[in-house]
Amino acid sequence: MKMNKGLTILAIVLLFVYLFPFLMMLISSVAPEKDIVASKLIPSEIKISNYGKILNQGKIGRWFINSVVVSVSATLMVVVMSVFAAYSMGRMMFPGRKFLNIVVLAGITIPIQAIMIPLFLQMKDFGFINTYWGLILPAPFAPLCAFILANFFREIPNAYDEAARIDGATHLTIMWKIIVPMSLPAVASISILNFTWTWNYYLWPLIIATTDTMYTLPVGLASLAGSETNIRYGPIMAANVMASIPVIILFIIFQKNLMQGVSAGSGVK
Repeated sequence: MKMNKGLTILAIVLLFVYLFPFLMMLISSVAPEKDIVASKLIPSEIKISNYGKILNQGKIGRWFINSVVVSVSATLMVVVMSVFAAYSMGRMMFPGRKFLNIVVLAGITIPIQAIMIPLFLQMKDFGFINTYWGLILPAPFAPLCAFILANFFREIPNAYDEAARIDGATHLTIMWKIIVPMSLPAVASISILNFTWTWNYYLWPLIIATTDTMYTLPVGLASLAGSETNIRYGPIMAANVMASIPVIILFIIFQKNLMQGVSAGSGVK
């Protein structure tokens, strides 16, 4: 009992530590500038006008649309690619299968910063600089998604494949109609993780987008914070709150699927 009570207290403390920056951002988004500078936890007045100011002065609407297009498109692309790669690694037997797994693992260990220059030159050769294609196509999170799905696919009993083959099903039919529906928690998990990662990513959009009309939210908000348009802390915090809302809603809606996917390594019932 004492251990459980101690773990509960520890969980509450950690929850507060993780939520404190977001709470400060939320408070600052409706606080006067003088209270933000003074680091007051309770603002002297509520200024909803901070949200109106950032909507009027910034191009946050355009940046929001860019982030939605890039994040949704990149997530769909990564999920489809990961499903095919994971099925071949986790369900099919062929020469070089182990080597393929090693290649995927190697892809996880290579940071995008190490390949950013050749990747940029490749996008330039394709004419994808300052375009949605340039923002969407590089998806370095894909190897990890494929690895997570492959481990989940391996836990599914082979009896399902054998029964489907008796009925004349092909690998494609087995994958999309049997394996993927049984792996929805894992698919949901990699979808949420990839969407969140793409939504919050800053470095690659900063490099590939050369005009502010192609900025995603992280790049656009950073440009506002360092601009000379006299946009102060309150509106910037308001913009950060608006940028955080889609990811928070996504986690709330798919929280159950995310937890099931994370704990998928224990087996498939």
